[in-house]
Amino acid sequence: MKAYIESLGCDSNLADTNRIKKYFEINGAKIIQDYKKADIIILMSCGFNKIMMNKNIKRLKSLAKTNAKILLGGCMPKINKNIINLADYSFGPRELNKLDKIFNFKIKINQISPEFNRNGKKIIRISTGCEQKCSYCAIKIANENTKSRKIKEIKQDIKQGLKQGFSRFVFTSEDNGSWGQDLDSNLIELVKHTIKIRGDFIITLTTINPVWFIRYPKLFNLFKLKKIEKKIYLPLQSGSDRILKLMNRKYNVEEYKSIFHRLKKIAPDIKIETDILIGFPTEKQKDFLETLKIIKELGIYFLQVFVYTDMERTISNIIIPKVPFAIAKKRAKKLIHEFLKKNKCAHRILVNTNLEPQHF
Repeated sequence: MKAYIESLGCDSNLADTNRIKKYFEINGAKIIQDYKKADIIILMSCGFNKIMMNKNIKRLKSLAKTNAKILLGGCMPKINKNIINLADYSFGPRELNKLDKIFNFKIKINQISPEFNRNGKKIIRISTGCEQKCSYCAIKIANENTKSRKIKEIKQDIKQGLKQGFSRFVFTSEDNGSWGQDLDSNLIELVKHTIKIRGDFIITLTTINPVWFIRYPKLFNLFKLKKIEKKIYLPLQSGSDRILKLMNRKYNVEEYKSIFHRLKKIAPDIKIETDILIGFPTEKQKDFLETLKIIKELGIYFLQVFVYTDMERTISNIIIPKVPFAIAKKRAKKLIHEFLKKNKCAHRILVNTNLEPQHF
């Protein structure tokens, strides 16, 4: 059996994609780079926003022109039910076990860890889903509430990585702060257990929703630890309290700023990265200027700017009035311009995350 596997998604998607790649290899299938010669084509899709969804649909239609069996994975099958008609089989982020029923392999998918290697780092998926209910988020539809991997499984990934020569590990998920909520635990406990592993290594915690610092103040202390990288993805989304409330983000601007400054006090060299979503329904120029103000004020290291697009089955889809895309795009360009002017192009910016496909 010859299989072609392609991912158009985030790190969590890539972790699942690599898991599937190993699943096929261990069970004797050959992974090839030319999809036109494949018996099986797997597209691990992204349904983050309308831009990514349209890109995925276009790619799926292109792959479907072959004679291969098409499997559609990732978030799109759960977000857009209509798209599954273009594939022979489909499965969401929590439905990888469907592959066992399709292929009847000896080694099952749950026997394989969701991790992968990139740029000398081992990326470890620690959970799926999150506890938040952001009004614009379609990814929550696909991933649902938090499902955490157990501490012993994550520790095993680190130990295996150390044996392979890795010294840098990255915890990834939709929201690392949600880890453990289904296990009557929390991220602090996970870190406490993993840093006890013998060896010289560093863990990057990546994305943590600001609400977790409000709920668990001891989270701040993690960034004092030697084995925790002084870096965090702390998504803001908007500098307007009114918009944050409509987004259902559960924190306000002053709370975000307080978290930001406390992290800087604890770890002065910490690199704090963030997301901004421009053009959320009802956003006015005043709201945008408030966002611009906080981005100018704070020492953000990395900024991702997204232009809002309506997604079916989300609450924001029915919030009106909408902001014309042209106006939102103009605001996004202004935000980027001001950020780059302050930071002298030293920091990376992404707009609408137009990810390129990665082949396995």
